[in-house]
Amino acid sequence: METVRRLIMNREGIGFFKAILESYEDVGLLTVRDGRAGEVEIIYPTDAQEVVASIMADMQRFGIVFREAGNV
Repeated sequence: METVRRLIMNREGIGFFKAILESYEDVGLLTVRDGRAGEVEIIYPTDAQEVVASIMADMQRFGIVFREAGNV
């Protein structure tokens, strides 16, 4: 089973976050839905939720902040 999350994040951090997330083998994929708005979609196995949450929390050290995009 997989989880899909739509998030809004700092647009200047999208490339960096994508590279970090996808560097972890089989953890998650990031798709940019609207680069200007900073809207991204993350798809990851449900059992990788803790790893993804940890990566996202670590991104705060680099000034990258996330918020849920909702059902846009």
